[in-house]
This record gives sequence, structure tokens and C-alpha cells, in this order.
Amino acid sequence: MKRTYRYSLLFLTLFLAGCAAGMQGGGKNSYVQKSVEKYLHNLYLKGSSWSIMAVDLDGGRIVLNIDSDRCLSPASGIKLLSSACALETLGPDYRIHTPIGYTGSLDTTGTLHGNLIVIGNGDPSISTRYSETITNRTGAPFTDTFSAWADTIAAHGIHKIEGDLVGYSGLFGGTPWGPNWEWNELKYWYAAEITPLASFDDCVEITITPADSVGKPASISLSPQVEGITVIGKIVTDSLSAQADLNFDRQLQGNNVTVWGRLPINSEPAKLRIAVYDADNYFLLALKKALADKGISISGILRASAEKPPQSADFQQLFTQESPQLGDLIRVVNRDSNNLHAEILIRVMGNELMSRGDPVARAGDDAFTIGRNQVRKWESKLVGSSPGFAMADGSGLSRRNLISASGLIKVLVYMNRSPQKMTFINSLATPGVGTLRGRFPLLPKDVQLFAKTGTMTRVKSLSGYLILEEKPRMALSIISNNYLCETSEIDQTMENIIQLLALYLKSPK
Repeated sequence: MKRTYRYSLLFLTLFLAGCAAGMQGGGKNSYVQKSVEKYLHNLYLKGSSWSIMAVDLDGGRIVLNIDSDRCLSPASGIKLLSSACALETLGPDYRIHTPIGYTGSLDTTGTLHGNLIVIGNGDPSISTRYSETITNRTGAPFTDTFSAWADTIAAHGIHKIEGDLVGYSGLFGGTPWGPNWEWNELKYWYAAEITPLASFDDCVEITITPADSVGKPASISLSPQVEGITVIGKIVTDSLSAQADLNFDRQLQGNNVTVWGRLPINSEPAKLRIAVYDADNYFLLALKKALADKGISISGILRASAEKPPQSADFQQLFTQESPQLGDLIRVVNRDSNNLHAEILIRVMGNELMSRGDPVARAGDDAFTIGRNQVRKWESKLVGSSPGFAMADGSGLSRRNLISASGLIKVLVYMNRSPQKMTFINSLATPGVGTLRGRFPLLPKDVQLFAKTGTMTRVKSLSGYLILEEKPRMALSIISNNYLCETSEIDQTMENIIQLLALYLKSPK
């Protein structure tokens, strides 16, 4: 069933030419509806499930409605609810603070007789690889936050620690994974452990460089280079004409990683990102190494504690790490579709509501449950008709999430009227950027698409806005489940529908 790009491009050109001609004669809404209905009856889409809706934001007209109340899995489309609700609840200027300090006493020789302490509050930006997205600057450098911490600790006169390095990581409660996450995916970067002590996106990056001659083993390096990560490399340098073939596996409980396969000679180094096991300990190991690199020794052990942090009377704060503003952080959630950042965000919101004594925070609930309760409360007040939604996690990795196109349209229409409108829209991916990199090359140059994608096996979604003359003119949501064709066919179908909607905007009134 798989077609070539050239065939798809020819089909799309003919399809859109016919649509454009049909729109010129009036009855644009009816033509859009009938065209999409006919297109979805193609043989290769047989058996697939769809929920589609598009609304003209100028007049409130429903432009397209294909089973818009059918609840399907949206994959990462659920992030629209998590990010929009957090933005509305916490505000775009909200920042997450991580206190660093100690218990015990510091003598005049620079020896700390006590424990060095980090209180995790869920800042996902600590040594993140998404600095370009957060800062909106191309070429923004990857920064190792821990190196700067070590400099600051040394500047406070601490050169030796006669005690432990302790990280308090019990703020969120619950488990480090979402419900119904598939066990065989826990090694991948997109299923990284959820913890308030996140660092390096709770992943290790393996760089594989081919040798200078065929048959020799490729070299392997890690970033960050910390204790506790063991990599067994079985990657051979192959001929120039060979195709790269890289594979890896990681223990379910442990950080022993095996990589195998082949890499062509003279090719660029390849990178694999792998989720680590016991992310709290990974955080502490990386911090310990940064301290050691600055000459600060620790005689005690590394301890991650789920207990409450020490009270201010016993805790001497040295400094506080401040995250970027929430309005910047949600670009990683929506533009790059990072699951860890999304899961942390909904828990940070829940914890903040708990600290405020908000009624949505019920006694005994963990941070995620409180955050989800807030999403439900917030969504219930939005204007619009939809069957509701089921939220099992904040990122969309769980297959227990369910929502309809009409449910996502409610969120998009509301956010178009919100004071946070532009912050929210600018957090979405665009063609060539984020998860839309390489997609939608044929959009009219004066029509822009800002959208959130969702992808899992047999699941695709795309929801967002079409913008004309720098104004959001249409909200749209397309969800597809249970397809047996190639994923590329679903992508092409969605692109055809978006092109048709773009023509609708540009056609005469």
C-alpha cells in the first residue's frame, strides 16, 4: 500500500485543484465536508477510526465535522489540555525554584560537617537538551547546570563535605511512570522517569563514531559521563555503501546498556538517547561528579529521600536555582512533545494548588491526581459541546487517554480568546520546526499552521490553528486510530485535509 512521495504529490495536486475549483462556485462548507468524506473512503484507510472537526474562528461556523464526538486516543494531543490548563492556572511568568543548601555547620577551613542538600521541586530545565526551544534562539548552547552549581558552592566557601549528598524527591508522590505505559518502552527517551529531581531530561546520550577502517569496532562515548552507566558496545564499522543499523537494550532495573549493529565508515557520529533507571540517583551522581571536578569532595553517601525536606530552622540555604518562565517551558511540551516535561508540568501544577490550599487538592491525593482534577475542573467551564475526556497521564503516552476532536476544539477556541493566547499558540510546532519538521511543505506561503501532533503505534493526531494575515482564522483537530496502512498514508491524508482547509480560508467569501 505504500506509495512514493512523487505519487502522493501528484495526487495531492489533482485533489486540491478539484477542491479549489469546487469552492469557487459557492457552498464552501458543504464542499469541504463532502470532499473529506469521499477521501476517507479510500481503500487503504479501510477499518480506521477518525474524529475530525474544523471551526472558522471569525464567524464560528463549523467547516468540517467527521464524527467529531467520537472519543479516540490522541497520543500527545492530550498535552494541549495539560499545557493550556497549567498556563491558565499558574500564569506565563511562573517559575520553579530548586533550593540548594546544607544541614550541620561550616567551619573556617571550608569543611561542611553535615549534608549538602537539594530540594527537588520539579524544574525540568536542569541541564536540559532543549535550551534552543526554551530560549527560542537557534544555536542556544547545552549547559551543564551542575557545573555552575559547583562554582557557586565553592564561592560560598565549601571545599569539603563531611557528610552525605541528599536529594529530596518525594514532592510528587505516586510512581515514576504513568499508568499503562508499556514496559518494553521504558528504556526509550520518551518514557523517562518522572521525578522532581530531573536532570539531563532523565536520559543519557550515547555517541557512536565509526572507526577509520572497515571491520573495526566503533567508539562509544556518553554524555553526561557519570558513574553507574555501563555500555557494552558491539557496533562494527561497515563499508561506505552499507546502511546504518543501530540497536540497544537496557535492563528494566539497572543501567547496563547493550548497543549493537553497524555504522558506515566516514559517516557522521550517530546518537542514541536512552532513559536511565533510578533518575534520582542519576541526578546525584551527576552533581557529585561536577563537585569533584571543582575539587569538592564528599565523604558520605548519595541519598534520595521521599521524606519531607528539613525545616528552615535546620536548613541553611546557599542559593536557589530558578527555572525559565512557564511560558517558555511549555514550548518543550508542545513544540518538541517531550513527555517528561509534560508529566512534570501537571504535577508542578498539582503541588502548587496543594500549597495554596485549593479545594481541588483533596487529602491523600498525589500531585498528578490533583493536577488532573484541576484540568477536569478547568475544562468543564469551557464553552462548547463535547462528550468529555479521560486523562490517565499528562503526556499522552498512556493508551487510556481518550478525547474527541470536538473536545480539543473546545480548548483551542477558548485559548484563542485567552489573555495567554499568543504564548499558547507560539508554543506549538510549525512546518519545519519541532514535531512538524519535514511536514507540510506545500502550504500556501501566506497561510501558517501552528499545531500539536500526537503519535503512537496505530495512533496519529494533529490539532491547532491555521493563521492568515497574522490572525488565527481556523481551529482544527484530526484524530486517527486503528489504521492498518502505513503511517505515512495517515500523514498524507492529514496533510491533504489541512491543504483543503487552507484553500477554504483563501477562497473568495
